Amino acid sequence: MMNTPVRYGIIGAGVIANAMAKAFKESPDTVAVAVADVNREAAQKLAEAVGVTAIYADYHEMLADPEIDAIYIATPPFLHQPMTIDALHAGKHVCCEKPFVLTRQEVVDVIEVNKTVPHLKVISCSSRYQNSGTARKARAMIEGGELGEVYRVHFEHITKGYKIGTVFPEWRNDPAKNGGGISFDWGPYDLDWLSFVLGDRFKPRVVFGTMGNYFPLTDQRIAPCLDVDGRLAAEIICDNGLTIHWERRAAEHGPERHNVEIRGSKSGLDLTFLSMGEKRKLHHYAFEGAEELKETILPDDEPKWDKTLTYSIHELTAAINEDRQPSSRLEHYLYIQGVFDALMESARTQQAVRIPS
Repeated sequence: MMNTPVRYGIIGAGVIANAMAKAFKESPDTVAVAVADVNREAAQKLAEAVGVTAIYADYHEMLADPEIDAIYIATPPFLHQPMTIDALHAGKHVCCEKPFVLTRQEVVDVIEVNKTVPHLKVISCSSRYQNSGTARKARAMIEGGELGEVYRVHFEHITKGYKIGTVFPEWRNDPAKNGGGISFDWGPYDLDWLSFVLGDRFKPRVVFGTMGNYFPLTDQRIAPCLDVDGRLAAEIICDNGLTIHWERRAAEHGPERHNVEIRGSKSGLDLTFLSMGEKRKLHHYAFEGAEELKETILPDDEPKWDKTLTYSIHELTAAINEDRQPSSRLEHYLYIQGVFDALMESARTQQAVRIPS
């Protein structure tokens, strides 16, 4: 028995929405029925890509369409919270691009609205990387107690500079509209992935962190966003004592590097959350006897971008059809956004910051 297709309206017709167009073509369960954007030409291009004819300049008009079940929001981040709330008021489920919102208070505001329509589901595309076999196996091993007490996570990701000539839209260099640079561009993926893999152990309470802006590498290679952060490092202490070291750097004089280390009292894991780095499979470590450390490379599927990109849309569709919560719930985003708020304050004050209960 096939599920009834979930009919989506798309708000925003920029780069990421066009990259996501295939989400509405690759499964009969997920279809697009309308596109809204103030740029008519961009809306027309996306509408053709997803195979629809209904185009709106005002997204409020699209929200009034009773034929639409869910909304995919692909606008600049400062619009995410009001558009999510408008969609919930209109009786629509929501899949919102990352970062979900800009502050923890904005998550609280969305939760308060969602309480009035609890049957509606909300997910952020920061959940994209939950789909890999390695992430799901790591989560199952942690939940099953195979690692024992998980006490330390080390998450490090260094990326190369952008291609020469890369030009971003103006909002990407405005923290009031974007939230930040690499922190709000990639950080939501990092923390959502950690929240998924660690499960109930991911309850951050104290953050001490630093941040720094991009800087020119050479006269020919200039970072495209010089007014927003290009590097961060944070120590995150969770309620249960688990300590997470989280570090991201981009566009610097050095090679790319990516690895995630998870250490427990019984064993440890190394893996990557995306398809880069030396350990893309799941590496399990445990001592056998007094001296020998045994490494086992598990067969679970490593992250793959093509499968990752559209995951959040399909996960929302499944949650709607199965009448369950999506894999990342609004409560998760309270923790995630709490880390962002605390990181920014800690970087500014050079003091550890406590996240509200």
